[in-house]
Amino acid sequence: MVSHGTAAALWGLSDRWPVLIDVTVPVETGRKLDGIRCRRCRYPNPTEICEHQGVICTTPARTLVDQAGKVGVKALREQVEQAAVLKLLDLDELDLAMARAKGRRGLKWLRAIADGWRSEDGSVPDVRSVFEARALPRLVALGLPRPLCNEPIQVDGETLIVDFFWPEQRFVVETDGRETHETPVAFQRDRRRDQLLLAAGYRPSRVTWIQMRDEFDAVVARTANSLTLPHRVVPY
Repeated sequence: MVSHGTAAALWGLSDRWPVLIDVTVPVETGRKLDGIRCRRCRYPNPTEICEHQGVICTTPARTLVDQAGKVGVKALREQVEQAAVLKLLDLDELDLAMARAKGRRGLKWLRAIADGWRSEDGSVPDVRSVFEARALPRLVALGLPRPLCNEPIQVDGETLIVDFFWPEQRFVVETDGRETHETPVAFQRDRRRDQLLLAAGYRPSRVTWIQMRDEFDAVVARTANSLTLPHRVVPY
């Protein structure tokens, strides 16, 4: 079946397709085929194999385990984040896949990255954008309270779905995606949302796509500072 980097691209966890098609086979015998790269690793459990877009491939959980030993920590973290955005991150399945892969390279990093996504009730937070997926584990790692993600708030007779919400602090973080927030109509809509939240006693903070791209660490630090006491300032 298709596996490793090719499976990651097929599932949408990576936007880079490998030059060679990665496949995992029961035994590596017979002649080599141009464009095919056979991976030598433990053959997947039947529950780690499925069909996606008409292709037999490894499941997202098994794909992440395979990728853990082949890509760097940054790329692995991004693939886990993308899995969360695409609703493909099943921590129970990932735990089982990691347990079966005991001793393989990269599992320490994959386990540490996965731990940042473990909610108290065991569910994966409802993140819907790359920024949310990148920022949430960072904020939790700083010891900050875990926000509610894409939470509905009733304001002036309307229901607003906000990206990050800390009820106790009444603090809201909204993100402006490049595709959906650059139009004049969207700009006016976003300003109105901010005004409604302010009038209702919330503290909205809006993050632009350019800020997410060029100063992500500073955005996370400013968010942390807004949630903590004045003497607990995170440098950036």
